[in-house]
Amino acid sequence: MSEGSGRAEMERRIVQRSIEDESFRQRLIEDPKAAVEQELGTRLPEEVQVVTVEESADTIYLVLPSTPMAGAEGVELSDQELESVADGNWFSRSCNNTEPLVE
Repeated sequence: MSEGSGRAEMERRIVQRSIEDESFRQRLIEDPKAAVEQELGTRLPEEVQVVTVEESADTIYLVLPSTPMAGAEGVELSDQELESVADGNWFSRSCNNTEPLVE
C-alpha cells in the first residue's frame, strides 16, 4: 500500500462514518482533532492540526498536498522514513505517533 492510498483509506473511513453517524459528524465539526484521534485510536502530535470544512451546495473545496520544502532537492530520506513510506503506514510513523489513545 502506498503513502497516498493509506491516507486516502483513512480519509474515506472518516468521511463515510461522518455520513452514517450524525454525532460523529458533529464532533468532527466541533473538535476535529479529538474526533480523528478517537476514530484512529491514537494521539496525534501536538503540532498537528486537523481542520474540518463542510461543503455547501454552492461551494467546493479542493485540498492540495503540501509542496516539498524549498531547497530540499537532493535530500535523502532516512531508512526509517523510507520504511514508513514503503509499508504504507505513513500516517502513524510520519506523525511519530507512539502514544496510544487513552480514554
